[in-house]
Amino acid sequence: MISILIPVYNFNIVDLVGELHRQALRASVPFEIIVLDDCSSELLRDQNKDVGKLQGVKFQELEKNIGRARIRNRLAGMAEYPSLLLMDCDTEVPSDHYIEQYLPYCNRDVVVCGGTIYRPEQPDEPDFLLRWSYGIHREQIPVADRNRDPYHSFMTNNFLISKSILSQIQFDESIVQYGHEDTLFGIELKKKGIPIIHIQNPLVHIGLEIAREFLRKTSEGIENLYTLVKNGKIDKNDIKDIRLLKAYTILKKYRLVNVYLFFYDIILQTITQNLVGSNPSLMAFDLYKLSVLASLIKRNRNPGELFQ
Repeated sequence: MISILIPVYNFNIVDLVGELHRQALRASVPFEIIVLDDCSSELLRDQNKDVGKLQGVKFQELEKNIGRARIRNRLAGMAEYPSLLLMDCDTEVPSDHYIEQYLPYCNRDVVVCGGTIYRPEQPDEPDFLLRWSYGIHREQIPVADRNRDPYHSFMTNNFLISKSILSQIQFDESIVQYGHEDTLFGIELKKKGIPIIHIQNPLVHIGLEIAREFLRKTSEGIENLYTLVKNGKIDKNDIKDIRLLKAYTILKKYRLVNVYLFFYDIILQTITQNLVGSNPSLMAFDLYKLSVLASLIKRNRNPGELFQ
C-alpha cells in the first residue's frame, strides 16, 4: 500500500528507519522502505547499510552523487506501491502514529504534506543558531496557515504523493545544486490544478548546518532560482508568489538595485558578523539573500524581461 522513500547523504538513518519500520509493521499494511544512498562517506554507508537487513527494507548505494531531484525520481521509479511517502534523511519521528496519519490518504490521487518542526530548545553552539532560527520562524508553519497558501508551503521533506501524480510531474533533474527543487515542484502542481492537503503530521528537522555552510547552501539555492527564471521554468505569474523574487522586482521597479548593492557592500561585514554570531537576525538574512540575487542578475544580466 505504501512505499517509504528516503534519499540519504552523509547522515545516520538507523534510528529513523528503525522507527518507521516499527510503525509500519504495527499498522499491518503492505509496505516497503527504500533507502538510496547518494554516495555518502564510507563511514556513513557502513553505519547505515544494516537497515537493509530489516524485513521490507531495501538499502542501495549509488556510485556517484546524482543530486536531490534525480534521486527522488529514481526512488519513485523503484517503488512497488501506488502511494509514496518521501522524506529527508536528517529527521526524526516525533509521533507514535506518524505512519497511521498518512494511511487514510493512501490509494488516492493526492499530495499530502505533514509539515516540519524543530526542537524548541535553542542550540548551545552559536554556529547552529541561524539555521535553527530560520527553521523555527520560517519553516515551522501551523497547519492552518499552510492550508491557506498550500502551494507556497510545499516542502519535500515530508510528503505523501500518489505514484501516478509523480509520474506526471517529476522533479526537475536539471537542478543539481541544493535548493528550490521543491519550489518548482509546487509551481508545477499548481499549474496542473493538483490540490495539496496539509495535515498536522510533522517530522523534526535535526540536521542543522553551521551558519557559514547554511549561507553557502542558500547562495546555491538562489543560483538555482535564478537559472529557473532565466530558463523560463518560473514565469511572471509565479514571481509574485516567491518572496525573494518579489522583493527584487520592487528594487527593479524603482531603479534601486545599484543603490541597494552599494549600501549593502558598506554593511556587508556587519551583516556577516550578525549571521554567524550568537543573535542572528532573519531580517539581516533576508538582506543577504536579496544581495546574492541582485548581484547574480547584475553580473549575468537580466534574464529576459521577467523583472521589468
